[in-house]
Amino acid sequence: MRLAASLTSLAGVLVMLLATGPALADIVDTPQCRRDLAGANALIGAIAAREKEFVAGDLVKNCALLRRNLTDMVKARGPMDRCMTGHDHGENLGQMDASIGDIRAVLAAKCGK
Repeated sequence: MRLAASLTSLAGVLVMLLATGPALADIVDTPQCRRDLAGANALIGAIAAREKEFVAGDLVKNCALLRRNLTDMVKARGPMDRCMTGHDHGENLGQMDASIGDIRAVLAAKCGK
């Protein structure tokens, strides 16, 4: 599934960005943001881990996985919007918004939602 590969690529970028910490990423360096971004990182990691669960031709399973990915992506977006700044904010939120839109489009077209 092409969307899964796109999400995995985004997840890899976000995980690397969040792992670099405030020295390299433009983040709001507060205890709450560090905690919230760690949670967002875990959600993005879960999306990446699900990539290998997609099965060609198994619409029921793939739709369920996409719904979980959408939930996790939306949950991760909030802390990233609040706690990232500058170029990192614009670039990563733009990628997340595009991925959220892609997931919603696939769900609507293929999964009846």
